[in-house]
Amino acid sequence: MSARASERASEGATGETGDTASAGAREAAQHAPAPWLDARKLGIVARFELAEALRSRLVVVVLALYGAGAALGAFLFVQALDAAERSVRTALDAQLNAHELPPGEVQRQAVSQVLAHLIDDRELLADLLAADPLALFYGFMALQLVAPFVLLTSAGSHATDVSRGTTRFLLTRCERLTWSLGKTLAHAALLALGLALSALTAAAVGFWQGHLGAASVPWLVRAAGRALVYGLAYLGIFAGVGLAIPSPSRARAGCVLVLLGCGLGHTLSQSGWLAALLPGVQLLGWVFPGQYQELLWSPSWLLSGLAALGLLALGALGLAGGHLRFRGADA
Repeated sequence: MSARASERASEGATGETGDTASAGAREAAQHAPAPWLDARKLGIVARFELAEALRSRLVVVVLALYGAGAALGAFLFVQALDAAERSVRTALDAQLNAHELPPGEVQRQAVSQVLAHLIDDRELLADLLAADPLALFYGFMALQLVAPFVLLTSAGSHATDVSRGTTRFLLTRCERLTWSLGKTLAHAALLALGLALSALTAAAVGFWQGHLGAASVPWLVRAAGRALVYGLAYLGIFAGVGLAIPSPSRARAGCVLVLLGCGLGHTLSQSGWLAALLPGVQLLGWVFPGQYQELLWSPSWLLSGLAALGLLALGALGLAGGHLRFRGADA
């Protein structure tokens, strides 16, 4: 009897030891430091932000801003182009028979002369002349307007969550870097959606008005891709400002100042009179996104790829700088 009792006691002690070890392992797993970046939670944060954009109708604003803006701009450009060609043909009728010129020839000749005065790179000039004028207009306007559009739709979004206290709930379930990147990725998806819609509407207007050929569609896609990379640089910078300044109104004001400062700083860094006073100041132009615009237009995949990497690096640096401030702040 004593031997059997000893065996039962030994089994019970072993079971208790096992349960204690399992409980200790579970407790250690709960208190273990979370990974600095969780890919699964990153996707959850991005999906949550996109769902919030749908709920708050931000998606509608993005689609209206990019889609309606591109459609209106393309239509007005086509009408202005037709009016200019009619005016030139009327003026030529007094000197020669302008009706013998093929349709669109006046436009092509005018665009060719304008671009020849603006661009010295023959390879780039040939690439641009191969596209329809409407495609060139879309590519130029997309690069010029994408930064203000990102400012309107995404600036201050991080600061808004911080000011509302939303991050206090979210940061109990994910790391700060995961939340920051996930929210930025969601706005990058909104930017890509808006640019894709703008390219589609510009193409639709071009086909409708007979001012866009099928050969220019790939050029439109490339133009939208250029604008996306350029917009991502400003998105990263604006996100960094929103992380560093917890007040939404101040963050948006800071983003406006950053946008204006980037434009002014790039212009000054490339001015001849300042270069004469401060030799080497033109090198400072590479810290501004505007410096990479011309390289993005290059038909060389190497040069345009390097420009894209430079822009993405600027956006990443802006986001990293804001996150360093946010990491040590009270959320």
